[in-house]
Amino acid sequence: MRTRNLLLAGAGMFLTAGLACTAMAETVLRYSDYGPNRGSRAETLQWWADQIEERSGGDLKVEFHWGGALLGGKATLGGLSTGVADAGTVIGFFTPSELRGYNIGDLPVENSDEWVGLRALDALASENAALKAEFDAANVVYLTNFTTGPIQLICTRPVAGAEDLAGLKIRASGPYGKALADLGADVQGMSQADVYPALDSGLIDCNQNYYYSMRAYKQYEVAGHVAELDWGQNMSFGVFMNKDSYQALSDEQRAVVEAVSDDFIDRMAQVMIEELEADRSAMVEGIDGKAIEVVRFSEADREKVLEAGSRQVEAWAEEAAGSGLDGAALLADYEARIEGYAAELADKGYPWTR
Repeated sequence: MRTRNLLLAGAGMFLTAGLACTAMAETVLRYSDYGPNRGSRAETLQWWADQIEERSGGDLKVEFHWGGALLGGKATLGGLSTGVADAGTVIGFFTPSELRGYNIGDLPVENSDEWVGLRALDALASENAALKAEFDAANVVYLTNFTTGPIQLICTRPVAGAEDLAGLKIRASGPYGKALADLGADVQGMSQADVYPALDSGLIDCNQNYYYSMRAYKQYEVAGHVAELDWGQNMSFGVFMNKDSYQALSDEQRAVVEAVSDDFIDRMAQVMIEELEADRSAMVEGIDGKAIEVVRFSEADREKVLEAGSRQVEAWAEEAAGSGLDGAALLADYEARIEGYAAELADKGYPWTR
């Protein structure tokens, strides 16, 4: 059986061999991911690929290129646009102008439930006309989404409330970092890989992070306190496909990709929720012989944090308007979807428990 490879050459033209393949030939999609082939996200992405192959009867397969071997994280959107890869993991933070609308997923809105957030952003990216136009302009098609889970702080000292943030040296980024600075923190920028020695040496007091990442980078070894904020999520982080490659698929293949991508949302949410609980419990109960103190902000203090975040949301909407995007309308659509899925969750519970 011959293989039809949809990898596009430089200007987006299909390889002659690809066009010449018969309907019986399998289609191989080259997928670029910036991360290593390990951990829950990689395992869930592999599930997505396995399901595509299974449901297509082997007619459609995914060939992974992990660790930025094909395209680095910052280069993925451009590489997908020109057909260097057929599909890949796109991080909106790296493309603030090209995907200004999609970056709404990284805003500190009141949205800390993984399933609610994923469903809301997936629906927005799939249906909102402004976002679809943005993706069209980049010559990509949105398929499905990831999430980091809610944002917390891991610190070398107790941080019990909003007032304790004043004067703290906190590694943070994006609108969350700006909100923390608004609350009086001394915000500093650095990669997660540099956080461990910075916490250990006292260069910083706290780090903006998520439970799974705190554990993965073993930051609990040098910082024994977690301020549990459950503050928004970073979600401008998803699976996209080159538009020409997508359109070259048969109707049946596209139906499979879309169905699996929709199911991926529930699976990703379940994996993240269960992993968060496991990581949190491990820290509280004692991990590597060390118990971590977890302190949850009071509702009054959490409201102060959310208010600081809301000012960054408003600033984003104004900046978006300046670039020709109706940020206020997009934000209203997003928040309405969050509210709708939150109501569904309250009424029916998670899909995997129904």
